Amino acid sequence: MHLDYRKRLSARLLLGVLLLASLMMAGCSGQGTAETDEAADKNAEVVTAVIEKEFNGPDEIYRELWETAMAMQQDDMSQEEYDAITAGPEHQALEDYTEEAYASYFTENGFDDFVRSGAFYYSLFEGDYQLSTSDIDIVQNDQEPTLYTFTFDVMHEDEPFTFEGKAMVPEDGKIGKIEFLDEDGLAGAIQGI
Repeated sequence: MHLDYRKRLSARLLLGVLLLASLMMAGCSGQGTAETDEAADKNAEVVTAVIEKEFNGPDEIYRELWETAMAMQQDDMSQEEYDAITAGPEHQALEDYTEEAYASYFTENGFDDFVRSGAFYYSLFEGDYQLSTSDIDIVQNDQEPTLYTFTFDVMHEDEPFTFEGKAMVPEDGKIGKIEFLDEDGLAGAIQGI
């Protein structure tokens, strides 16, 4: 009878340890899921912020800084003259404003790539026009969790223009690359083409 008691005690102890281990694993996996969901939400917020900054506008401050910096350049400039102008305060103000507007949303390489590929592109067309975003829908890829695809509309003269795109977000809250596809030809519509 004494041996039977020990077996039952051992079985209960083993069952208790297994139950405790199961609860701990469930708690950890739930916490991981919550952290993953929180990171995905933060990444989607960053992508949304960039879309809104780029397509709500035009950004009048950027336009003024751009025009001032471009007015300094001449067609027949030497490389030395060009380098001197781009090192000047007008170009520095333009670079500072761009960095202030976008750098916090990107990795360092992602920011450089975004600037080279046309940050503030939809702010630089001539004429008086207004753009605003709506219906932004961002989806995290199940197979590649750092990839987000999105769609959104940009209103121009009471007409919606649909965009699609994708963003790679390799660090929480930092975009490594973002691309926009102008499905309906917004750039041409702004220019009257």
